[in-house]
Amino acid sequence: TVDVKYVSVLFCGDDAIDTDKGYSGRIQFAFVMLAEWSHHGTEMDGPNTSGATIEKRSFPQLYNALFVSDLDNNPASTSSDDLHPAVLRLREGTGGQFGNIIITNIGTAGILQSACGDETRSGDDAPPSSPGAPDYLWISPNTIFQGDANGFLNVDDSACADVFGDSFGFTQDPQLVLLPTSSDEFMPFMDPRPVPGGNAYARADDLPHAWFTQVDYSGAFGD
Repeated sequence: TVDVKYVSVLFCGDDAIDTDKGYSGRIQFAFVMLAEWSHHGTEMDGPNTSGATIEKRSFPQLYNALFVSDLDNNPASTSSDDLHPAVLRLREGTGGQFGNIIITNIGTAGILQSACGDETRSGDDAPPSSPGAPDYLWISPNTIFQGDANGFLNVDDSACADVFGDSFGFTQDPQLVLLPTSSDEFMPFMDPRPVPGGNAYARADDLPHAWFTQVDYSGAFGD
């Protein structure tokens, strides 16, 4: 397990941020940009075990991340590991904390979760105090979603109780300076910084540990 700050992953063929096998590190200031043919922005797994209880559950703590997808993104075009189209993919009972997140150019689902386990799943204003890590998954209700489709979807409702729902988070323009709706390595120009005083500054989450750099915005960049 490692901690990471200031990471960019652009136009990858497979998943941009992939966690599994009990990963419990902290990530801040992550910028992910997907092309039409890219796989997911994240693929975060439990790891998978038989039954609902996971002995060594993954618990990524991701704050201040900007995920820019492509409205025509099709993960089936590159990888056959997981064909469900979504920007962020959560699977196999992963735990974790996700705050100050912006997801743009959503063509299908911003966050898609399946194969839940016995983790507590919460979209409350703050992470739960009980149970403790790693046995919960918290996604901030301040998450910003922008695009043509849903913010949050479950693909296995029998295992994933409907805690978040389609109306979870804020569906709005994050007011970034310049981002196209379709992107690849040949795009001439972009500027993913937020407009000063715009929506990215409206509802920043409290950061849970002194390791994190204290900021007053969502997404990977300040103005």
